[in-house]
Amino acid sequence: MKMQKNWWLGFLGFIGVYKIPGMIEAFQADGSWMKLIGFIWLLWFGYFIPEKKED
Repeated sequence: MKMQKNWWLGFLGFIGVYKIPGMIEAFQADGSWMKLIGFIWLLWFGYFIPEKKED
């Protein structure tokens, strides 16, 4: 297994961790559904998943 070419972009996923409280508020009565956009930041963590090494 090897890291993806743009593995460093996975660090952008840490912004999504910061946005988690806002995403939780979106499901409660006092939150806005626009805060769910923070979920997109969490998708950047996918760059930390190693690729399968092809022989």
